[in-house]
Amino acid sequence: MPNRAVADVADLSPERLVSQARACPALATARTLAEWVGAGREVTARGVLRPATVVEACDLLGIEVPTRKPRSALDVDELMMVWETASAAGFIEVTGGRVTAGPGLRQWLEGAPEDVLAVWTACAAWSLGLVGEAEPEDLDYLTVLATLYERGGAASWAELSAAINELEGGAPSSCECPDCTARGGAPGAFTGLLVDLGPDEAEAEDVVRVLDQFGIAEVRGEGAELTPLGLWFTDLLFRANAPAADADAAVLVDALTGLPDRVARLMARSWLSARTPAEAAGELLAAGEATSGQERLDALALARGCGPEGAPAWREWAARDGFGAYARVWLAEQDGTEPAEADQAWVTVDTLTVLLDALPADMPAELLPAMLPALLGSGAGAELAGVLPLLEKCGHPDGTRLAGLLGGVPESGPATTPAPFPFPVPAPREGGSGAAYQIKIQLRGVTKPPVWRRLLVPADIGLDRLHEVIQAAMGWENHHMHVFSHGSGEYGLPDRELGHRDERKVMLSQLLTLAGDGIGYTYDFGDGWEHDIVLEEALTPGTEVAVPVCTAGKGACPPEDCGGVWGYEGLKDTLADPDAEDHDDMLEWLGLDSGDDFDPKAFSLAEVNRRLRR
Repeated sequence: MPNRAVADVADLSPERLVSQARACPALATARTLAEWVGAGREVTARGVLRPATVVEACDLLGIEVPTRKPRSALDVDELMMVWETASAAGFIEVTGGRVTAGPGLRQWLEGAPEDVLAVWTACAAWSLGLVGEAEPEDLDYLTVLATLYERGGAASWAELSAAINELEGGAPSSCECPDCTARGGAPGAFTGLLVDLGPDEAEAEDVVRVLDQFGIAEVRGEGAELTPLGLWFTDLLFRANAPAADADAAVLVDALTGLPDRVARLMARSWLSARTPAEAAGELLAAGEATSGQERLDALALARGCGPEGAPAWREWAARDGFGAYARVWLAEQDGTEPAEADQAWVTVDTLTVLLDALPADMPAELLPAMLPALLGSGAGAELAGVLPLLEKCGHPDGTRLAGLLGGVPESGPATTPAPFPFPVPAPREGGSGAAYQIKIQLRGVTKPPVWRRLLVPADIGLDRLHEVIQAAMGWENHHMHVFSHGSGEYGLPDRELGHRDERKVMLSQLLTLAGDGIGYTYDFGDGWEHDIVLEEALTPGTEVAVPVCTAGKGACPPEDCGGVWGYEGLKDTLADPDAEDHDDMLEWLGLDSGDDFDPKAFSLAEVNRRLRR
């Protein structure tokens, strides 16, 4: 596959970039919609096309509609995607019950090259989630863009999927550095503290196909390649927006915290190149010692990236107590020797504290032992039996607290071997696996924020009971029909007309066997709430659960009967706008006094587990 140097960006003419920007499919379609809107079309109270014009717009854009009499534009996902792109580009504006062509359209058609590129850049950045508060799935775009950029513009599917895998929880298999603890385990005796996720080339392809809609990247052979426009865009992202070379290390770390490692390394290039490796490592270690949490881990990751040439700074810090444990572990790795157990334990406590502090504040303490296999990896109970005393005595200020939490005893009490779960172990059904599954359930199509739950359930749970678990975990009210979808068929209440097989006769372990396996779950055939259920890990026998447990999640469950994904988006907009025509009606329908009382980000781990126990 051809690989072009990023230095070629300087040779790209504005005229060539503008030509590519105007030809990108997403904005070309948005332009067609905006020109059709012209002087104005009527919209609903939710600011979308009225049913009478939805079919006309879809026919114009070549979009297939499920019915010639849709309730509103919110029922046609593909149309709403074009609508949102046109809105982000400024091609359309909604005011006073009408949508009209916006000033961005004239700027796009008649503006100078820099004006056209400004419109394209703002639209692409917004559509890819690169501005504002990034959601986890948005970081996939940044990671793929960074991988393509640092490889000169082209990368294979294996390289791209490995980068996404690293982002989503897996460290490279050969990496045993302390700052990778949060992804793959602490070094030495503490290796394997978190579960790796396998690479998924299909996911990388999906990301590239979205980038292709904006003319940024395209599929080439066994991988993907940045277009000239994509090279210009990524250079703007990773060089022009990077922290200044003379910035303080603390400012650098603050600016890069929360970004994927690959992106952070790119953004730090100019800062690092302005110093010797030893100088850079010394400043980063000082910044890491002065901060805590994820910022400390990010500072350490950047310091390790300085390579063996940074050794003088690490040797200086190795003479210090406390934080110096990181330096002593790093130096031992360079020498190929085993770090001291006390230093390994200090690093483990420091890193696990970051993980535990990131858990929801309202998570019941009694759930932590049940989360160990999911948080620390299978077999963690036996490993912790020997590790807990080291954690408590390593000298870290959080050592005793952490040993107590992981041991399931008060902080002041002696550390003991934890029980795998605080719940009674059930007898598995006949044909069951006798194990527990860690699954993730995500509501498809809902973003900003996404709505998902991570659960521990018996592997041999029947689909009929799993349906009830999903209802409780997500927050649905079980007022409508449902169906599970799998390659082997559809399962629900047995129905010959719908073709649903009897869900009561099927266990989850019969459909999901390997990590990454998935099934679909649709609730309410009218609103069409589709869920993806993915097996993240099959836990070993001896870690069974009788009562399903939620270990993490995000986002509030949408209200029942609100019109599906697009209806929910409209509902959120209406509640956020006191001047919206049906704002008061929506408040009354939901039983709220104010739009501020509705929080789509609301999620309580404790409340979900109370519902599951009931």
